[in-house]
Amino acid sequence: MRVALIYDMDACRGPTGVTRHAMAQITRLASRPEIALRVVSGRISEPDGLTFWESLGDVPRRELPLRTRDMLRLWRLMPWPPVAWWTGPVDWIYCPAEYFVPTKTARRAVTSHDVLQDITLGGPRRRERLALAFGGADLVLSVSQFNTGKLVEAFPELRDRVAYVPNAAEDLFFEPATERERSAARSDLGLPAGRPYLLSVANFQARKNLVRLVRAAGRLPEVARGDLALVLLGAGSESEAAAIRGAVAALPRSAVVKMPGYRQGRALRAAYSEAAALVFPSTCESFGIPAVEAMACGCPVALSDSTALPEIGGAAGWYFDPDDDEALTATLRSLLDSPDERARRITIGREIAFGYRWDDANRRLIEALRSL
Repeated sequence: MRVALIYDMDACRGPTGVTRHAMAQITRLASRPEIALRVVSGRISEPDGLTFWESLGDVPRRELPLRTRDMLRLWRLMPWPPVAWWTGPVDWIYCPAEYFVPTKTARRAVTSHDVLQDITLGGPRRRERLALAFGGADLVLSVSQFNTGKLVEAFPELRDRVAYVPNAAEDLFFEPATERERSAARSDLGLPAGRPYLLSVANFQARKNLVRLVRAAGRLPEVARGDLALVLLGAGSESEAAAIRGAVAALPRSAVVKMPGYRQGRALRAAYSEAAALVFPSTCESFGIPAVEAMACGCPVALSDSTALPEIGGAAGWYFDPDDDEALTATLRSLLDSPDERARRITIGREIAFGYRWDDANRRLIEALRSL
């Protein structure tokens, strides 16, 4: 089966869940002898994108003459030339994000990652672009059952064209961090040796609800005293970061809150492995890769009780209303004070996480393409 996968390699800088999905599917499709893969990106300028691009080695690939965003804009205005000009004949054009790419004879598959966010926060223009991307697709892949429900609700004409292909965690997170990595974790996060901490892994968008997390965690006496730190791994715009810093400034001076930026790979695995819990208070989430990564590492997970997070966390999660400070604080209190229950849910979490492996997601993708 001949597949051309199109994605913006510049997104590899500080990769979000969408980019992790794309990178994981690229590497696994490239290893499949039954798949003739060609990878396509717009003009690449980011060093991380160039590094990943070069790591593909002998995989056939093609850079388009403009940046990906400019090519997509051009295709929205004038759907010509078809992408086949650069890919050659293929059976499928696969977009692991919501791109509209004009094709000639090939079928087209598009992944939907977070239709609730796109529609509620993206406005009419974003909805129009989704309708364009999905409307001409032969297959729409959805990362969760929650997202599928919202997708069909917003675009009922897609009902018979949707297949479930979830996100997952990299294999690295299913292997234990070394003692050396774990001992270096706190220093890497800017914490003194032995200091316990709560962990957030999320960008600084308002929907991630980090201002509320800072406020609610600060009501725990051990956080207020500085005996339990809060670490926010992520980044955002200056205005997003300023809102979080404002919430931190309102805490007692003894509180310890660190914002060291993103971590990836082994450093992120060590951060999960040493954390007292991952706290994920998002108000709009159609999967939540950090929840799976944390569970795979044996880290307890405190999750919003809404959108897709209960589907992903299952019986391993400690749930709270993400719009209620007191509920969040009470859930953290219960998690911290219940060692036996925490150990039980950690075991459940590992079992759940094993159901979200990229090899399985790639198998589902191939089966969905073959089904047509």
